[in-house]
Amino acid sequence: MKKYLFTMTLALGIICITGCSKDGWEVQTTAETRGGVEIYDGDRRVTFNLSILPYDMEYKGHILQFSSCELYQEKSDVNYSYTPYIVAKVKIDGIDDETLHWFDEDLYVYGKISNDKNQLNSKELSKICEIDNGGYRYYVFSQSLFVSNDYRYDFSESAFNVSFLILQGKDYRALQYVYDGYSSSNVKDLKDIGEEIWYEIKQKQLESAKPKI
Repeated sequence: MKKYLFTMTLALGIICITGCSKDGWEVQTTAETRGGVEIYDGDRRVTFNLSILPYDMEYKGHILQFSSCELYQEKSDVNYSYTPYIVAKVKIDGIDDETLHWFDEDLYVYGKISNDKNQLNSKELSKICEIDNGGYRYYVFSQSLFVSNDYRYDFSESAFNVSFLILQGKDYRALQYVYDGYSSSNVKDLKDIGEEIWYEIKQKQLESAKPKI
């Protein structure tokens, strides 16, 4: 909490912007901190816009490191279409099971992608699975198996982001961590994530595709 209080004091001391929300006027502050992290301080949440990783996320006095966020793709052998995958990696090593349980309850996580070639503009992707492996939790976003979108072009030159909105309890404002990334001319194949993680993703997809009894 010391780091959070220091960051908020810094933000409050730099600049104050007044804006209008649905519920009336609220005071917001924004500050450029070391490492290019932009902070927006509002009545209900504090938002951290991240351009580089890793970055420490806070949850009720605990630290969970937002370690990495990468874009992958799969090419179909049937119709040669492409499927995008965004994988966000969070370090959970040292966090006890009970804290992780309540963290899950208080977490809202989103993934989006934009790609001109495939006519995608901030397209929201589904969180298809979570995988715990080697002290990390992998949040995997892609299109739902129940949605058949065949993207003709690869996902090079894509903008993407992942947002972690973490509730901190009714007496505290939520903390939101938003990472914005951009893929260059080369996008990794999903198998490049590693055989073990790739296999678990495929297993989770197969399980989710099974009919509910």
